[in-house]
Amino acid sequence: MRVALLVFLYYIKRNKGGTLLALIAALLLVFIQLQFGIFRKDYSLRIGMVGTYQEHDLPQEVARLISKPLVSALLDGSMEPELLGGWDINNDATEFRFKLKDGLLWSDGSPIKLSEININIPNTEVSFSDEGIIQFKLKEPYSPLPSLLTKPIFKKGSLLGTGPYSVSKVEKSRIFITKITLIPASSDLPTVYIRFYPSEKVAVAGLNLGEVQALLGVTNPNVFEDNPQIEILRKTDFGKIVTLLYNTTDPALSNRSLRQALSFQASIVEGEEVANNPYPPNSWAKDPDAKKFLSNTDEASSALERAKSSLPQEKLKGEFNLTTIPNLERVGEKIISSWKELGLHVNLRTEAGIPQNFQILLITQSIPQDPDQYFLWHSSQGKTNLSKYDSKRVDKDLEDGRKLIPKDERRSKYFDFQKTLLEDAPATFLYFPKYNIVYLKKVESLLDKILEIQNIN
Repeated sequence: MRVALLVFLYYIKRNKGGTLLALIAALLLVFIQLQFGIFRKDYSLRIGMVGTYQEHDLPQEVARLISKPLVSALLDGSMEPELLGGWDINNDATEFRFKLKDGLLWSDGSPIKLSEININIPNTEVSFSDEGIIQFKLKEPYSPLPSLLTKPIFKKGSLLGTGPYSVSKVEKSRIFITKITLIPASSDLPTVYIRFYPSEKVAVAGLNLGEVQALLGVTNPNVFEDNPQIEILRKTDFGKIVTLLYNTTDPALSNRSLRQALSFQASIVEGEEVANNPYPPNSWAKDPDAKKFLSNTDEASSALERAKSSLPQEKLKGEFNLTTIPNLERVGEKIISSWKELGLHVNLRTEAGIPQNFQILLITQSIPQDPDQYFLWHSSQGKTNLSKYDSKRVDKDLEDGRKLIPKDERRSKYFDFQKTLLEDAPATFLYFPKYNIVYLKKVESLLDKILEIQNIN
């Protein structure tokens, strides 16, 4: 050891100039590495999504990385505090008092002030107190109000949130975001680059060209099935439901027995989570004994016979039109094939958007986290009650359900709502669709970290 040290000192003495240059070069490389990390192993993830977004309407997959909500929704549709310590409700569900947790900080380290939180709920008076209380006063009773606070919060006029990521850069084309860069607060998380594409076709090309390493929310992942470098993750999305809606004002489809026949005869779509109900299977408001349809030819034949006894023959022998969007065209063909077995003549029409007028519409609808489906089925909701369904009993159940506070009393109303709605069959609830993610196998571990935060995997 002593001999090696003497040799090293002799070398430095004989090569003073070279040693000094080497030392300067080493220090310079250390500085560059610390400043720019050019020799650091790439710890980033490039994600693609389809859609046009602005800062105020970021998709939830992105917003959840940047911030957290005041209230979180559980799998069964119940609500629990997230950034709140809890809340109180008055007896008629017109006043709510929410208490913000103490010591909350924005991601830049600054304390959260109630006045900085942007909360906008129509027909609601919102006030803040110095004690961290948010008070809501409503014109009408509305017990599901906490479910309206499940979106991640941001500081007014900014993209500053409370989550594990901060926005470092936003790139735009005119008013729409094309790319957003997210920097993690923890070294355990990767830097995330999210690119937005105008269409799925362009997004698929982006993945194939290496612009991104993963695509979220792909509607047709089958185009990647033969690629050995790519994995496909399919997860049932219980926030959406694929439904056949019947125009209840149509001369033929106003007949309940005919709608029941179509519902019983409609085939189960293989590989999908069967719905048969307007509520997800894990919802606290779903009645497990509610009426079930789908792939029941005996009940379909009986219902059709009842329809024949109350409808003119020409209405049943005429042609019906099923309208859908391109992504559901194959499902529409399968449904029509099953209906033809009843002797019915049905044409398939494919349109880009939701038509103003239709006989039967095959569509994917979003359903609320809370069981309150007032906007979908109440007769007063002309723009969102697409089937034009009108039932005084259902109206009353939905009105009462949003006024009541105890869960067991609300459940009773929603059980009755399901019973009446399914008996009247203004719609056939087919299945809960898949949320598809395609990604390169090599980034799976990084993607898992992101999906855990987004609560997708």
